[in-house]
Amino acid sequence: MKVVVVDNEINALDYLVKILSSYEDVVIEKAFADSVEAMVYLLKNPCEMLFLDIEMPIINGIYLAEQIISLYPQTKICFVTAYNDFAVKAFEINAVDYILKPFTKSRISDCIKKMEGSKPNDCTINSLSNSFKYELEIICGYNDEEEIVLINYNEIIYIGMDGRKVLIRTKNNKYAGNKPLNFYEEKLKKSSFFRAHKSYIVNLQKIEKFSPKISYNYDLYFKDIRDTIPLSRSKVKELKDFFDS
Repeated sequence: MKVVVVDNEINALDYLVKILSSYEDVVIEKAFADSVEAMVYLLKNPCEMLFLDIEMPIINGIYLAEQIISLYPQTKICFVTAYNDFAVKAFEINAVDYILKPFTKSRISDCIKKMEGSKPNDCTINSLSNSFKYELEIICGYNDEEEIVLINYNEIIYIGMDGRKVLIRTKNNKYAGNKPLNFYEEKLKKSSFFRAHKSYIVNLQKIEKFSPKISYNYDLYFKDIRDTIPLSRSKVKELKDFFDS
C-alpha cells in the first residue's frame, strides 16, 4: 500500500512514519511537514492512502483532502487530529476515519486494518468543511485546461459569480472555483476580503476607488485590472469606514 503522510508537527510526523514503516505491506512514498509542498506533490502523484493532519497553516487538511478526492476518488484518507471529542463527532457522523493525538501503535494498526477493507471516502469529506472553522491562505482554482492551480490569497482581486459558476480573478488570469461563494467568504474573511455584493467578494487591498452611478448604485474599480463590479448600497458605509481607518 502506497502511503503519504502530512503533518506540520515534526515529532508527530516522524513518529507516525516510524510506526507505518514497520508494516511490510506499507510503503511510505512521501512525508511532508509543509501543507503546500504536500498539495503540489499530491495533485500530480496519487497515493492509495493518505494520513493527514487537519490544523495546518496556509492549507487546512480538510480542504487539502477535498481537492485530492476530487482528482483521485479512490484515495483512502485518515485524518490525524488533536481535536476534542466534541469535534471528533463530525468524523464519526461522516464515517471518515481519524486518529486522535497522541496516538499509539495499536491505534495505527487498527486504522490500517480498517482502511485496507474499507471503501474510499466518496463525498463524505466534503461535508466536513461545514463542521470545522478554518481559514485558508491558498485556494484551488481550475485553469482552461481543467488543471488544478494553487492561488495565493494575495493574488486574488475578486471572486464572483459568472452565471452559475464561480470565477476567481487575478491580475493575469481567470480561474473556475469549485466551492460556493459563501465558502470563500468564510475561509478568507481575515485576509482582507469583503462581501461587496451578493455575487462578489473583493480583496480590499486591490481596490482603487468606488464611485456612485446615476442610478445611485456604486461601482468598484481595481488597481491592476479594468474590470468593474457592483457595490451594494448597504455596503457603502462599511467600505468607507475601511478606507478611512
